[in-house]
Amino acid sequence: MKSGRRNFLKGAGAASLAAAFPLAACSTPAAPAVIGNGKMKLSFRPYELQLRHTFTVAGNSRNTTPVILTEIEFEGYTGYGEASMPPYLGESQESVMKFLKKVDLEQFRDPFMVDDILAYVDSIDEENRAAKACVDIALHDLIG
Repeated sequence: MKSGRRNFLKGAGAASLAAAFPLAACSTPAAPAVIGNGKMKLSFRPYELQLRHTFTVAGNSRNTTPVILTEIEFEGYTGYGEASMPPYLGESQESVMKFLKKVDLEQFRDPFMVDDILAYVDSIDEENRAAKACVDIALHDLIG
């Protein structure tokens, strides 16, 4: 029984390591823009994912996808998020970064105020779904 559990844990560690390898094939990210000096800091940077296989939909094909990598830091912990902007959704790295520059997380005392934080982020602008999603993802990663 113990060796079965031990092998499972070893396999789980290898699986999480393997999940990181797709990022190794991507281009080097730019230095992050950091917003805030208080307890919670939001940083983000543009990034371009290099797809292993060409992705095709009815209107186009592509080998890359622009994304914004997002980090929320709080008391030595970091949560990570990503805004993906495939061309058919109408958002861009520029529009996401413009939105994220408006986000001020310093007004919240801790990341467990999820409902308040996400309501605030949603109230900043009507659209920008990718930008809102990357904050949501990073926040949930942080508190997880």
